[in-house]
Amino acid sequence: MLRLSAALAALLPFATPQAAAQGADRWAAHETEARASLPAAQGETKVTGATLSCEAQRWRLDLALSEGTRPAAGGAVIEVDRRAFEVEVAAAADGGLTLALPRAAIEPLKDGIRMRLDFAGALDEAVGDAAFALRGSRIAITAAQERCSLRDMSAYTPVTFTPFTSYMKLARELRKDDIAGFRLSTASEPTLVAAMAEFDGGRRVLFTRLCGSSWYYGASGCNITGFAPEADGPDADGKGWRAVYDTENVNLHTDPKAVTDGWPDIVTLPARAQGPGLVWRWDGNAYALKGELPEEPEAEAGEETAAQE
Repeated sequence: MLRLSAALAALLPFATPQAAAQGADRWAAHETEARASLPAAQGETKVTGATLSCEAQRWRLDLALSEGTRPAAGGAVIEVDRRAFEVEVAAAADGGLTLALPRAAIEPLKDGIRMRLDFAGALDEAVGDAAFALRGSRIAITAAQERCSLRDMSAYTPVTFTPFTSYMKLARELRKDDIAGFRLSTASEPTLVAAMAEFDGGRRVLFTRLCGSSWYYGASGCNITGFAPEADGPDADGKGWRAVYDTENVNLHTDPKAVTDGWPDIVTLPARAQGPGLVWRWDGNAYALKGELPEEPEAEAGEETAAQE
């Protein structure tokens, strides 16, 4: 037994570096924060470490560099397999580099095999191109997504749902067919809340949210439908109102800076913080999807380009 213990002890110094090497060849999510550590960089580069992080739905890649490396800001291309994204590179206060990643690069990073950082000009001469294996990236990035804070929406007006609004009777009347359909299909009662958004010129939208089974209402488990009054005026019995907006559950806001025919844009964020924001614009009759909510100016990180083979 003593001889066996001594043999095992003799092997420990050799087993420890091997275990460390195995742990360094894949992405690793932080236990509590919205960030992930990348494996060791490959290639002739001054990059000694890399971390991907997310805050307020902005993604950034921080690079640590060899001591004495002091590169200036510049440009780079992030290549993920055969896809490429142009990014701006900023010099960090600690002597490293920071790259703001476009949201479009996140899914390719989760699905890809290899990422390469192709620095331009003087930045390339100072740092050298670096490559990273993407083994374990899906699990690590998904964990960061789930922990990432919501985008700053202080410039928008939130739509706050409540079961205590005076419009609950009207909301129940407007959604009575939907409530009846849910009861018939599930033998249970959906949860109803409402919010009235009022705009200039007497324009308004009564937003109603029904929540219940996820198989009935989709992945979010809820539906939001907004109703606006007809031109000849509504009444308290639900007549004279028509549906002008309909989605699954989202975090709902209006944009007072973007108005069409007196109707402000509706801006939504995913209820679970993952995915892009969306903009809905008045089309003369109802709200129609216009497109994704643009990233904030300081977070813009370039556009996808054709990767060179």
